[in-house]
Amino acid sequence: MRNKNISTQSSRLLTYFNSQEIRCFDYKEACKAIPDAKLGTVRELLSDMTKRGLLMRLKERVYHIIPYETDANAFMPDWHLIAEHLVNGVNHYIGYYSALQIHNLITQPSLKEQIVVSRQIRPTVIKIKTIPFQFIYHNDDHFFGTKKIWVDDFNKVLCSDLEKTIVDCLFKPDYAGGIVEIAKALYQSKDKIKYSTLLDYVVRFKSQAVMKRLGFLLEALNIGTDIIEKLLKLITASYVVLDTELPASGKRSSRWQIQINLDVETIKSAIYS
Repeated sequence: MRNKNISTQSSRLLTYFNSQEIRCFDYKEACKAIPDAKLGTVRELLSDMTKRGLLMRLKERVYHIIPYETDANAFMPDWHLIAEHLVNGVNHYIGYYSALQIHNLITQPSLKEQIVVSRQIRPTVIKIKTIPFQFIYHNDDHFFGTKKIWVDDFNKVLCSDLEKTIVDCLFKPDYAGGIVEIAKALYQSKDKIKYSTLLDYVVRFKSQAVMKRLGFLLEALNIGTDIIEKLLKLITASYVVLDTELPASGKRSSRWQIQINLDVETIKSAIYS
């Protein structure tokens, strides 16, 4: 345990944020907390408080308060709750496998936090302790379908809704644990999905790969919905692979214009086992 003796200035800073129930803040907000202090003094204070285990530096000029009774070396804030503080004010939402986790649709532990952003952020991955935070750029056509979702008893985060999560994951299966994980999520949520919304999103997203993978999986998993026939009318004559993580091999489905590079029985056995 580090020396957590709290100086007068440290106490002012912590009191300012704790009184507003703010746990994460940046350098500018710290300056507002102690407005009579010089800028250099604030920088030194934040550095000193970080060394003493009162604050955790998430990235340059962004800090998280460490509860006094907590060992600073073991402390890691909730990944979902700090996402908004890492994007430099850019429009964002939690997506892909991280969104599947929020929707309670994962079977394997999440090893990174994935944040969809409306403007490119460099570097595209930062590490906080051992945890990677990945920033995934979506253009205007692909940036929609978000909602605030509870992640604990007190906090909501901006996340892709269920239907948009499925669309995003089908667009980039390698960002979502592969097509087996997506198929599991699709099957598990089949009674919760709003299929008219899902179809609207697919059309708006304008990706043939999403249309083809979705239609193929809905049919393969015997998920009865009238959007299957509607998807068939939207697809064009060009093949896409089912799983982007695997080589382009295997049988071809002319119905869905899909190269089935992962056996359907393998997918089904993973779901039903």
